[in-house]
Order: sequence, then C-alpha cells, then structure tokens
Amino acid sequence: MQFQEVLKRRVSTRDFEARALPEGAVKALLDAALYAPVGMHRYETLHLSVITDKSVLERIRQCAVRASGNENADALHGAPLLIVVSTSPEGGIGALNVSCLIENMLLAATDLGLGNLYVRGVITEAAKDAALVGDMKVPAGFTPVASVAVGYAKSEPAPRETPKNDVTKIDFVG
Repeated sequence: MQFQEVLKRRVSTRDFEARALPEGAVKALLDAALYAPVGMHRYETLHLSVITDKSVLERIRQCAVRASGNENADALHGAPLLIVVSTSPEGGIGALNVSCLIENMLLAATDLGLGNLYVRGVITEAAKDAALVGDMKVPAGFTPVASVAVGYAKSEPAPRETPKNDVTKIDFVG
C-alpha cells in the first residue's frame, strides 16, 4: 500500500474478531515501533508489553467498567492483541515518545490490513492497579501511558475521502 493510501485508510476500529494475529504481523508492528523517532535517543525510557492473555485483557477491560460505571464498557472492543507502551520519568518527554511509537504501530497495522485503535484512558486507569501493572510485565520505575489495540476488523472500513479534521487552522509564515 502506498503511504498516502495508508493515511486515508487508518481509522479507529471498534469491533474486532477474536482470532489471533500471526506472529509475523506482531513482529512487523513491533519493528514499526522501534523505527519511531525518540527524543534525545532515550530508548531506555520506553517499554512495550505485548498482551494476548485473555485474563489480563479482561482485567484491563474491567478498569473501563470501574471508571465509567458502565458494565458494558469495553475500551478494547474485543481486540485480541494490546501493545502497551510505558515510559520512565527520565528524559522528561516520555509521553511524546510513546505517541511516536504508537502512531508508527497504527500505520503499520493499517498497512497490514489490520484493524487498530489508539487506547489511552483505560491504560491510565490500569496504571493505578499495581498487580495488573505487574501482570503486564511493566518494569519497576515505568508507567503505562497508552496502547494500541490490534486485530482483524469485523467489517472493512471505507477509506476517508477527506481528512476527518477540518477544524485545525493552518497559517503559512513566509
């Protein structure tokens, strides 16, 4: 797929099939994350947790239930894979670096024909549960910041004809 087509096809998936992803696809997503720009080359301030364990995914989903009070809340929308990106406070720009890794993974998933979703709020809630953070294999001194939910979309989304953002103002200087 050409890059401009990937940009137009990248949409948030909110209804995933339960089937697992092939190992090669997961590797491609992780490679995409590792190619992301990282401020000051502080690679040691980032950690990725690749989660396919259904019980851990359910515990993360329960964080959304608790936070919202809605028993049907599912911030992961049934995705069989969640890649959580954590950062340590060293370097001071951890959340910005996390976003770079996530954007690369979202675009790579789209290029692979996989549904994907940027998930942050429930990760903030999950970060408050020390036992869950441990089960996500987040190292001591790191905090989960955001994640990418990935899987096969139950229905193929149509590519966008125009950008969704028609509000952001653009000024040219010079």
